[in-house]
Order: sequence, then C-alpha cells, then structure tokens
Amino acid sequence: MDTAPFLLEILTQELPAKPFLKEFPNIRTKWTKALQNAFITSADTQVFYTPRRIVLYAENFPLKANDRLIESFGAPVSLAYENGDKNAPLTKAGLSFCYKNNIQEQDISTTQKDGKEVLYFKQIIKGQSTQNLLQGVLTEFIDSLNFGKSMRWGDIASRYENFHGFIRPVVGLCAFLDDKPLSLSLFGVYSSPQTLGHRDLGSSPIQIQNTQDYFHKLKAHKVILDQDERKNLILQQIKTIESTHHIKAELDHELLEEVVAITEYPQSILGYFESEFLDLSDEVIIISMKEHQRYFPLYKDNLLFNGFIVVSNSTSIQDSLIKAGNEKVLRARLSDAMFFYRNDLKKPLSAQGLESVVFVEGLGSLADKTIREGKIAQILAQKYKEKLLNDPICKGLEFLQILQLLEQASELCKADLLSEMVGEFPELQGIMGSYYAKEQGFSPLIISALREQYLPRHTELPSNLFSAIVALSNKLDSILSLFSIDKIPSGSKDPYALRRAANGVIKIIERYGLDFHLQKDLYILKDTLGFHTLKIEGVEHFFLERLENSIGANPSIFRAALFGITRSNERNRDINMLISNTLALSEVFEATENKATLLSTFKRVANVCKDKKVYSKPSRELFNTQEEHSLLNAIETIASTHFTNVKERAEALFGLKDILEEFFSNVFINEQDPQIAQNRKALVSWVYEEFLYIGDIAQIAI
Repeated sequence: MDTAPFLLEILTQELPAKPFLKEFPNIRTKWTKALQNAFITSADTQVFYTPRRIVLYAENFPLKANDRLIESFGAPVSLAYENGDKNAPLTKAGLSFCYKNNIQEQDISTTQKDGKEVLYFKQIIKGQSTQNLLQGVLTEFIDSLNFGKSMRWGDIASRYENFHGFIRPVVGLCAFLDDKPLSLSLFGVYSSPQTLGHRDLGSSPIQIQNTQDYFHKLKAHKVILDQDERKNLILQQIKTIESTHHIKAELDHELLEEVVAITEYPQSILGYFESEFLDLSDEVIIISMKEHQRYFPLYKDNLLFNGFIVVSNSTSIQDSLIKAGNEKVLRARLSDAMFFYRNDLKKPLSAQGLESVVFVEGLGSLADKTIREGKIAQILAQKYKEKLLNDPICKGLEFLQILQLLEQASELCKADLLSEMVGEFPELQGIMGSYYAKEQGFSPLIISALREQYLPRHTELPSNLFSAIVALSNKLDSILSLFSIDKIPSGSKDPYALRRAANGVIKIIERYGLDFHLQKDLYILKDTLGFHTLKIEGVEHFFLERLENSIGANPSIFRAALFGITRSNERNRDINMLISNTLALSEVFEATENKATLLSTFKRVANVCKDKKVYSKPSRELFNTQEEHSLLNAIETIASTHFTNVKERAEALFGLKDILEEFFSNVFINEQDPQIAQNRKALVSWVYEEFLYIGDIAQIAI
C-alpha cells in the first residue's frame, strides 16, 4: 500500500498542564480508533505537544483506505423461491433480501451455511482516498477527547450542533499529506500551511512548505516539539547545576511532567532565598516552591538548601531578571508563611472553634466529627489492646494512659484547620498540627498521630499502631457517616474520596495485621456512632469491591475466598484473612500447568456436597476399598497439620488431586447400601470442608 508522511498540528491557546496530561496517554489510542473506524490502516503515529500545540505525525501514512468485503446471507433457497425452485419467482423472503442489499434478482448467488443452501451476496467496496476521509477522522477524534472541563468561545456553540467545547480555543490548523497541504477545518478554523514559533519571537505566522520544513522551522524558531527531548534537556540542565554547586534536586515526577508541559524552550535557572526562612518547616518551604511556583527544591548534605531550580520558558540568554523575579515571588510567599507560622505559635493548639465549621450538611460540624473519631479510636484501641501494649512506641505506658492520649489526639486532630498556615496552605493539614503540638510539648504519640492521620499517601503508611488507629478512625468515620446520609460514590463520581479512604483502611489493616470483620466490627461502629438506619451491607459491599481491586487476582478466586468459612462456621469477612486466602489460592492455582484438569477434579468434590448436608466424620469400619483409606489418611494428615501459612495448606489440598482421581475412578459413591453411601459422601465432604476454610473451590473458573 502506498504511504506518505502525514502531519497534523492543532494550535491552541495555552493548554492547562494537569488536565491535558491526564488525557495525553489516550490521545494516540483515540486517533488510531478514529482511523480504524474509517477503514484506514493504523499508521505508527507519534504524538507531540507543547503548551500551544498538539501534533500528530506519521512517517508512513496510508494514502488509501482499505478495501472492504461486504457479505450478506439470506433465507434458505427452499423459502426464498416458490416451491424451493431457483428457476421459479422469488418469494417475499427472497424479494426482501434484494431490497435489503439494493440488488436485482440476477445479482443473487447461493452458498452453504449451517448445512443449508441460502441466498448470498458479496461486494467489494473500494477504499477511498484518505485525503477525503481525514475531515471525518479529525472530527471523530476531537469529539472523543476528554479533558474534564472544556471551554466554549465566541458564538461557536450556536454555529456548531452538538458542540461540547474543547480544552482551550483552537487558533490554528496545519495539515500535510504527501507534502501537500490538506484542507481541513476545526471549530470554524480552516487549515493553512503555517504555524507559530516561540512567543518571544513574536506572533507572526511562519509559512510551511512541507512536513520536514515544519520541523526545521519550529526548531529554528525556538520550539522543541518533542516533549521527551524537552524533559531530557531539563534533566541534563539540572544535573549540571547539581554538579557545579554540589547540591541535589528533588525530582518529583509529576512536577517534572508539568514543567515539560508548560515550556517550549526550557532553561533551568538556579535561584536562592534567605536562609532565615529555613526556620520554617521543610513542608511549608517545599509546598511554596512546588505547588505554587513549580520550582524544584534543593538539598545539601541531606538538609534542605536555601535555593531552588526554576525552569523558564524563555529564549533569553540573560537569565538574571528571570532569576531575580522568581526569587522575589518566592520571598513574598515565604514571608507570608513565616508571618502565619509565628501568629499560630502565639495561640495554643485547640479544637475550640471547630463547632462553627460544617463538616457535611446533615453530619454536623468538624467538632462532631472529632467526637465520632474519638469514639471509634477507643473501640479500636480496646480491640487491639495487646498489639498496642507491645508496640515499641507505647513502651512503658499503661493502657489507661494510651486511651487518654488517644482521646487527646482525636480531639486535636482537626485543630490545625483553624490555623492561619493551613488556611493559606490547605495541603499542610495535619502536618502543621504536628509541628504546633511539638512546639507546645505534647507527647510524641500525639505528634505522630496528628501528622499521620491522613495517611496512606502513595506508599507512605502510619509509622506506628497508635497513629494507625487515629488514621483508621478518620477514614472509618468518613465512610460510615457519609453512607448514613446516602453520600455514596457512584460511577466515576466520588466527591468525598471515600474510595481512597476505604483503600487506606485496607492498607493499614494489612500493614499491621489487624483483624477486622466487615460485618461484626462495622455493626459495632454503626451502633456506637448512632447511625441506626445505616445499612451495613452496602458499606460491606463497598469495602469488598475495593479489596478485590487492591488484590488484583482472578475475580473467581476472590469470589471463592468470599464463599469460604471460618472455623466457627461463619462466612469469612475478615479483611486480612480474605487477602491471605485469595493470594494463597491464586498463587497455587496459577502455578498449576493443567488448570482445567485440576478444576474438573475438585468440581466433582463440590458436586458431591452440593446438597449442603452436614455429615459426621467418615468411619473406617465402613470402608471396603483401598482408595477410601488412602483419601482418609491424606485428609486426616492435612487436618491435623499445623501449616505455617495458608499457601502451604492450599498446596496440600490441591495436592489431593491424584488421590481424588483414583477415588472417583474406582469408588462408586452412591452405593446401594445407604450407610456406605453416606460414609463415602462424608469422606468427600471432609475434603470440601477443609477447602472451605480457604475458599469455595466450586467458585473458581479459568
């Protein structure tokens, strides 16, 4: 197939980095899909972007769409012709086939299908020139993009039916195929062979002759089109600054991607701030730099350094003004932060005032929330008393002292929301509370609990069980209280981040090996908090969904674990047991070469027990085959063995496969003698029961 270079540039106003970067990984896929819908063979398309342009480039783009074979099958000949005679006139069924395919009777042929001779018609539709199809492809592609919030501009919405907006107004369109300009349009903007260079070089259009000329002209006009090239350039510049000044930059991945997205010609510049600002907490300084100014923080000898790296989008070789300007902006922010910090230290850390701050309508104030969290913390502390007393951070404390400290931590955990610093830097809630608590001489347990109450964040978890209980209380209250007023996540909507809260609960429980039953414990908390109308089944299901996603195993294996039972013959709803049982079943099952045979054997075990009848243990006196004795010996050994982990038990149970196959091949279970039949069923039932302590094998599927 003939191919040629293809180029499409969509010029826009400045693209907002974060929403654009969220959709960027999908752009190539969505372009490919739009091509395939037009029957154009997917070309190896590269996607480039700068703050003002989205570019698609394919070196070998098909000049023609694919030919298509259209086949149509109709009624059997016996029904399509009168009396089934192909020389006779067509019946209504035959005429309907002609009408549907827009053909004459002489165009009909026949073929064999499902053992019958049926009406048949085929045609080959020649592929069109891609040049004629690209307008439709472009429209479909643009409509498929989702950047979150979109913009509307001018009177474009009234001029274009079903206009849903775009991430930013489109100001230009440039397209080439086979080095010839294409006539395309987008939102009232018509393509022309021109582009724009870097803003520093003016706003005059640059004329483009062909595809390669486009790349040359951009480079000459200080636009580095390839985002990977810009990233590597920034990293190299930072590395040079590090080695020259013996410092180390904190290279946050998300910040780096954002800086790449807002620059066309990046230049990394070293700036400084007064060392007196280092009296502020590292978090305040770093957030001031990263979140508000997009600066990279610097360290020297593992301590925060009074400097930063700013990546400028300037072509000027004189960076002194840029450096001075950014230093001035940061100085102002840090001066404000220092003012807030000193003001906050003048007041004792107190929850007084939280009663006037609404948590969520229908759930009272933040003061009410801290009271609820305190109640949850006390319940969890009693539940995990032994673990708390054995935690090194609680060493030397009586349990009553731990409870008192938990009560104090719960009361103060939201106090810093009233501080001036958190009012200016909301990202520092909890963190600033810990600093203020330290300054005012609170217990190290309270300090760590205040700081870690919102964890997990990324891979960071609470550093001790005391903090973990405070963090669990925060999340469990949010989930239970919001569910109680039907503020339940649906689809992609989760305004209160309850999915993240549930994931956090699961991670903390797993990290500290805590037993937590998704029925009993949730009912206790529900009753304690007074949410009498709350349906715990919905909360349980919500947690189980999160748990299944976090484990990531075969869904049928997770379902098998859910159908498992405990030694007290109850459904297993303990989070850690569900995790360990699912992982054990998954590891052993996935390592099996012939999964189908393995499942077949154990499905027979489940089928024998499908009547759910409870059997007594089998009696050896009623055995009359060696296979019965062999199976009983094996299951007795497993039942009496103290395995070090669930995986070993699962391996032993799956290891019964050969013995079970011998048993099923040579032993007739439904013996005429009802006593022998019941005894054999009891034997198989024991195997099934031992498996149920891990999961229900009947639920597992390939």
